[in-house]
Amino acid sequence: MKIAIINTLYAPNKVGGAEKSVQALAENFSALGNDIIVICLGKEDVSYKLNGVTIYTVKIKNDYWPFDTANKSSFEKLKWHLKDASNNKYNDFLHNLFLSYKPDVLFTNNISGFSTKVWRTASNLNIKIVHTLRDYYLQCPKTTKFKGNLNCLTLCNDCKLLSLPKKKDSSKINYLIGISNYILNDHIDKGYFNGVENEVIFNGFEIPEKKIPEKKNTNTFGFIGQVNESKGIELILESFSKISSSSWRFLIAGAVDEKYLKQLNKINSSVQIEYLGYMDSSKFFEMIDVLIVPSLWNEPFGRVVLESIINKKPVIASDKGGIPEILSNNKQFIFSPKVNELTVLLEKIIANSNFLDEFKFENKYLEKFTIKNTVQKYLEVFNKIIRD
Repeated sequence: MKIAIINTLYAPNKVGGAEKSVQALAENFSALGNDIIVICLGKEDVSYKLNGVTIYTVKIKNDYWPFDTANKSSFEKLKWHLKDASNNKYNDFLHNLFLSYKPDVLFTNNISGFSTKVWRTASNLNIKIVHTLRDYYLQCPKTTKFKGNLNCLTLCNDCKLLSLPKKKDSSKINYLIGISNYILNDHIDKGYFNGVENEVIFNGFEIPEKKIPEKKNTNTFGFIGQVNESKGIELILESFSKISSSSWRFLIAGAVDEKYLKQLNKINSSVQIEYLGYMDSSKFFEMIDVLIVPSLWNEPFGRVVLESIINKKPVIASDKGGIPEILSNNKQFIFSPKVNELTVLLEKIIANSNFLDEFKFENKYLEKFTIKNTVQKYLEVFNKIIRD
C-alpha cells in the first residue's frame, strides 16, 4: 500500500507527542512492507530518508516560521492565521507530488501551516483521505482552545471566522479518527465532518515487559513536560504549599523560562522542590514514586500518563480531555484540577503510601495502547476505504 502522510512537523525537527506518534506509525507501516512518504513543513525545501521513510520538507508558505513568534505583534499573528485558514500555496507542489507518487491513501494529522486545502487537493485527484484529530486546529488557530487560564467553552469571534473554511473542507475526507473519544466528540458535536465515518484509535506505544519496581516510600512526586499554566504546574505548587507534612519531594523535568521560574518561586519556593530542566523521561521515572499530571486544558489524549504507566509508576491526573479514558481502570487516581482536591489526594499519599498499591498495571488493559494494535487498526481503516 502507498501511504502519503502529512504532519506539520516530523523528526528530527521539534518532536512532541504528535510527532512521536506519527513517526512511530510511519516507521511501523514501512516495516510491514508499505511504501511510505511523509510531507512536513520546514524553513527550506529538502528531502531525506529516515529509518526507511522518505520525508519531503516543504518551505513554509506564509509570512514567518510559526514556531518563533516571541517578537511577533498581534496584528502579524492574525495576518498569519488569516492566510493559514485557507492557504492554497501548497496546491501545485502537492498536486504534482500526488500525481507522481500515486498514493492509495492520504493520511493527515496536525495540519497547521498547511491548511485544510491539502484535503481539497487530494480530493480533486480522487485520493482517499483519512484524518486523525490530534489537536484543536480546526476550531482554534492556537490549536489549544485555551485562553486566560481557562478552556474555551465557545469559540471567540476570531476563531469562528478562521474556522469557517476549515469546517467546510472537513466534508472532503473519507474517514475520521480521534485519539480519544473526547476530541472526536468535541468536533462532531460542533458540526465538523458531517456524515463522515469515524472511530477512536488510541496512540500506540512500545510496551516492554517490565516489573513493578520495589517501592521506595520516599514520597517523591514528579512532573514532566511543558512547564506552563495550561499544564497545571502552578496548581501543584499551590497544593504543596498547603501541606503541613515535610516528608515529600517534588521533581520537575522540563525547560522553564527564567521569568516564569521567578513567578513559580513566588507561589512556592520550598527546598523540597527541584527543577531538573529537560531530561530523558526513562531516567526521570526512575527517580520518582508517583507522577502528577494536573492539566488544566482539555488534553486531546494525555501521552505522559501512558508513559508513566509503561514505566510502572502510578499516576494521579486531572479529569480534563482524554486523560480519564487512559485511567478508566484507575478512577480513584483522577481529580478535578482544583487546589483543594489535589491537596487532599497528595496528603492521602503522603500519609499512607500503601494507597499507591491500588494502582493497577494490567497488561491486558494496556493491549489497546500497543503500537502493534494501533498500526493494525489504522491499516484496517486504510484497506476499508480503498475497497469502498
